[in-house]
Amino acid sequence: MSDLEQILKRVDFFKPVATRRGFMQKLMLAGGAAAAGAVGLGRLPIAYAGSFDFVPAAIGAERIGIAFYGNAIGSGSPYSAPGDAATTTLLNSSHRGYFQAAFNQETSHLTVLQSLNHPDFPFHTFTFPAGTFANKESMLSMGAALESIFIGAYLGAVSAGASSNNTFLAEAAAQICGIECEHRVLINDIKGISPPNDRFYEGDVTSPSTDLGNTGMRSTVYASADLAVADLLKLNITPA
Repeated sequence: MSDLEQILKRVDFFKPVATRRGFMQKLMLAGGAAAAGAVGLGRLPIAYAGSFDFVPAAIGAERIGIAFYGNAIGSGSPYSAPGDAATTTLLNSSHRGYFQAAFNQETSHLTVLQSLNHPDFPFHTFTFPAGTFANKESMLSMGAALESIFIGAYLGAVSAGASSNNTFLAEAAAQICGIECEHRVLINDIKGISPPNDRFYEGDVTSPSTDLGNTGMRSTVYASADLAVADLLKLNITPA
């Protein structure tokens, strides 16, 4: 069982079937060539399967990340649903600094991606499942699950950019992926995972072992849009 599967198994509010249906209906209502094309192919645009899909998909992922970190520190964000932000303090002052920095980093990523003048992601507001920000444990479980998917998706984008000779895609994806890995380590630290930097490699260069710093499960490197989307939809985040 992968690290992501273990995380999802512990969080009881994920409803992938109903969410997938609702997401598809909203996507069709969104209109636009990108949305229509995604529906026609049986895929959603929040995917990293090749250079054409990368920028709009990454824009969507970064908006979700901004919403998550903004909600976690109680401030919300331009991409948060009303009432989603935490109403109690979930983190100590040091850990709030971690999350504020992550919020700023995701915001910078989004600004750079939007400057490329590629098709936009069709959704701007994201509602998290009820209870996500009610307590520290559920919030951290969602954050760990999100970062795991983001990392795997950006790893897939690196591969896609390399295979298509798109140097910018590969380099941008690698640079952003490095920061998403930092976010996961910080979440691991807050969760009390020891050591929080728990893997020698992200992918399958070598397998996990009992060696200190190499006990963590390897990240999934998504080979297709469908695989990344399937895991993201399990989080039951509602777009609007």
